[in-house]
This record gives sequence, C-alpha cells and structure tokens, in this order.
Amino acid sequence: MKKYLLIIAFTLCATTAFAQMTKDNDYGINALKFEVRGDFDCFNQHDSTWSGFSGKYLNIILKGDLNEHLYYAYRQRLNKINSISSFFNATDYLYLGWRITKNISWTAGKEVVAMGGIEYDLAPIDVYFASLSWNLSCYQFGTNLQYTTNNGNHTFTLQFTNSPFSEELYSGLYNYSVHWRGNFKHFAPVCSVNMYEYHKGEFLNVIALGTTFKFGPVDGHIDFFNRTSEQHNNFIGDDITFIGQIGVNFLEERIHLFLKATYDVNEMDLGLNTSPNAYNIYVVPGTDVKAYGGGVEFFPIKGKNDIRIHTFFAVNDTKGEDMLYQGSIGLTWRLNFIDK
Repeated sequence: MKKYLLIIAFTLCATTAFAQMTKDNDYGINALKFEVRGDFDCFNQHDSTWSGFSGKYLNIILKGDLNEHLYYAYRQRLNKINSISSFFNATDYLYLGWRITKNISWTAGKEVVAMGGIEYDLAPIDVYFASLSWNLSCYQFGTNLQYTTNNGNHTFTLQFTNSPFSEELYSGLYNYSVHWRGNFKHFAPVCSVNMYEYHKGEFLNVIALGTTFKFGPVDGHIDFFNRTSEQHNNFIGDDITFIGQIGVNFLEERIHLFLKATYDVNEMDLGLNTSPNAYNIYVVPGTDVKAYGGGVEFFPIKGKNDIRIHTFFAVNDTKGEDMLYQGSIGLTWRLNFIDK
C-alpha cells in the first residue's frame, strides 16, 4: 500500500512541477489532466442480488511537444497499480512521435492497438456497458506510421505491434493493422483491417467498421466486426459483432439520453476452444450474447464535460443462461491542470 501511494504521489508531484515550468512555453506540456470515475452498481441474476460502491478509473494524462517535430502522449491508469513492478503494466499508452512532414508522422512506444469501431475507440472511462469485442488487450508496444490529409479530416495508419494475444514477453506474436479515421459533415468513421497472430503463423483477421453520426440534437454510433481465421468455415458471418447506440441531447447538451444494444456471436465448434492451436480470443467459440439498455448523462457545468453524473440500466442475455441485470449511478470528475 505504501508503494502504491508513493507511486501516485511521485507521479502527481513530478508532472505538476514540470507543468508549472512549461505552462507558458510553446513546448513542454500542452495537456495535463487528472480524471476519476466512481460508481454504485447493483447486479441481479437468478434471484441473487449484489451491490456496492467501486472506483472504476483513476487516470493521469500528459500530452505535449518537445519541439516543432517531436511530441509525446502518456496515460497512466493509477487504479491498476499494485506495486512498483506493475507500474508499466498499468500504462495505457506512452509513445514518442516525430512529425516527419506536415502530413506524415511516426510514433514508437506503447500504443493503442489500431482497431476500428467507435465503442472500442472511446476511452474506457466513457464506456458504461460494452460488447465482448471491447475486451481486446488493446495496449501493446510497437510503432505507427501515419498520414494525415492537408485539411486534417482523414488519417491513415499503418501499425506493427505485439499481438493482443501475446501472453508472454518475447512470444514472437505480432499485430499488423491498417486504420482509417475520417471526418465528414454528419459522420466520423473509424475503420480498420487487422491481423492478430494468435499462434505462430496463424492469424485472427478482423474487419472493423464503425462510425459516429450527429444530426442536430440526435447522435450515436454504429459498429460492425467480422472475425475470421484458418479455422473458420466462412470468411464472413461465423464470428461477428454488432453495436448500436442512439442518443438525444437536451438543455444545450447538458443532458444526454441514450439507448444501446450489442450482439456478439461466434458459431464455430466449441471443441476448438480446447484445441492446442485454438485462438484464445475475447469472443470464444460458442458465444451468443446480447446486451441492451439505456441511461442518462448530466453535465452540471454548461459547455464543459469536467463533471458528469450518469445512470444506466442494462441487461446481459447469454444464450442458455439466466439474464444478468445491471443498474448503476456514478460520477466522473476531470481536472484540467493545463489545456492549451
């Protein structure tokens, strides 16, 4: 416990001190943020109910420029640290970037695995209930090469990292991704093609398609994932995920009502799950899970999301099992020390 508190205290003091030295300069820390979320959850399944308060996220975020060409980004999830040895395991991302030209940049370090889809693209602190496809081990060491168009509306990324299915250091399993992030008048797509090596020379191939949409007060997103490998019978349809959310904003976007539904299905033979060469994935063979629900978000400070109060209710419907019901109410607090 003392080690845990020491890590948090050192991190906060060091970053705050450096921020004070650089806040008036062009280079240094451009963003220094602290964010926390806590919920009161209640679950019910098969006439059993359990509930309680929990701290979901405790993050510190740093972003900035070293000079006109070099930049960095860092997010540490402090609530995941159990000891000094696990400090780096709780680092979501930590990378150094190089602006090679106006349009081309390169990054190296601990990266977010470049998979499409909006639910996956959201910061975990902003996800209340999720599909199984969201559970990818999405922070891996590697490198990105990015190209951004002159108007800044489209970014294309080539990525090479450790595989999300690497369970051991130096396992020699890798991920290869091609990613596109776009921005149109009413739509903002985030799409990718990914090859995740789950066994030496064998890949889980993913097509991830997602987009946000906004028409006046109405917003939301739609995602579709198709997963296939050498062990699948069909290229499309054996292993898929659908996600949809729609919401309405009121009172100058201080109140947001939303409905959400997800569906994960993997129709492959259950026997594959115990095979020595089975892909140990987040949507395992035999999966058939639906989740649906809705909630409301309230932002007390007009024009800012620094404080958010949320509540939601969701149902998890797993084929062959009793339904799981979840209700939650929570508070998210963001403190922006520096926001240039």
